[in-house]
Amino acid sequence: MSRLLAVCLALGLTACGAADANTPENPVRAALEQSVAGLDAQQPLILRYNPAACACPPAEVRLDGQWLRAELTGDGPLQTWLAGLARTPQENLPVALQVLGQIERDVLRTPQGSYAVRIEVSKILSPPASATPPK
Repeated sequence: MSRLLAVCLALGLTACGAADANTPENPVRAALEQSVAGLDAQQPLILRYNPAACACPPAEVRLDGQWLRAELTGDGPLQTWLAGLARTPQENLPVALQVLGQIERDVLRTPQGSYAVRIEVSKILSPPASATPPK
């Protein structure tokens, strides 16, 4: 199975649905961790603010042509961007942004069992007003 196909399958299964937490070596998680390991070389990172109905992180990072939930940490400009987007009407979302950042290697599990990554955003490269979300 190609890496891209494996990641597409994995991301399709993780939107807000639960993965089997009892599986000792979850192949979905293993495929995601392998793909995430290559994200550092893909700078800048493309993020988008796209809240979901579940309690997963409201941001996503573009990974091999798909979107993966991302927990973002960073300083004032990032926090200002996130606070402003939290007040944005749903019909104006998602909103994309290019950033430089460091991705943690471990894939996180949300309380619902879906997957996410943690990204420490070091610099925002494009302002939210000019960013258009890739489809």
